[in-house]
Amino acid sequence: MAVNRTVVRLLATAALVMSAIGFDATIAARAATWCAQYQGGSSNCGFSTQAQCLATVSGAGGMCVPMGGGDTPKTRARVKPEKAARQKPAPSRPEKKAAEPAPEKAAPLPQPAANATQPAPATAAKLAPAGQHNFQTARALILSGKYEEAIAALKAVGNDNHPDVASALGYANAKLGRLDEARTWYAKALAADPGHLATLNYSGALHVQQGEMTEARGDLARIEAVCHGTACREYKELQTLIAAKP
Repeated sequence: MAVNRTVVRLLATAALVMSAIGFDATIAARAATWCAQYQGGSSNCGFSTQAQCLATVSGAGGMCVPMGGGDTPKTRARVKPEKAARQKPAPSRPEKKAAEPAPEKAAPLPQPAANATQPAPATAAKLAPAGQHNFQTARALILSGKYEEAIAALKAVGNDNHPDVASALGYANAKLGRLDEARTWYAKALAADPGHLATLNYSGALHVQQGEMTEARGDLARIEAVCHGTACREYKELQTLIAAKP
């Protein structure tokens, strides 16, 4: 009887020990920590369940290894990178445009040299209606080559001091070969209006005809001063005559 009681006690003790071992294993399994080892070589530990670890490495690729448990092929769980749609990059913010430089102010027109003749503005009064009619008639006669009739029409204007009339009289006389008389009328026109472009053009052409190139270039410079450049018709015409003179 004593032996049987001893055996019973030993069996009971063994059962308690086995139960405690199983209970401790269960607690250890529940408290086990999983580590995620990524393909790039980094790792992240602290997952309480394998499912949490797998969910983390599913996007990047890697495997889950339990901490404290046996590192065997059964306990390892490798996950390949997901083929799901990649995350769309955040839209880039538009770059701020650089402030555009303020437009440069146009440079002022060059002023003539101090020793250049500064033409005065025209001050001649407008021709009367009758005189304007006679003047237009004279111009038409000049264009048709009827210079004597044109001179008569210009005289009928009744205002020889007007720069337009005096200039036309000088041109008509120059065409008739009366060069000295032409010079007189040109001088009278420029006295009334020193910047009269037609007269400066005619006077320069007469100087070129007579071989007076210095005087011709002087008229060209005065035309440039009046036109504030070389773009006007009178400048180009006189410049062509001067350039063509041998």
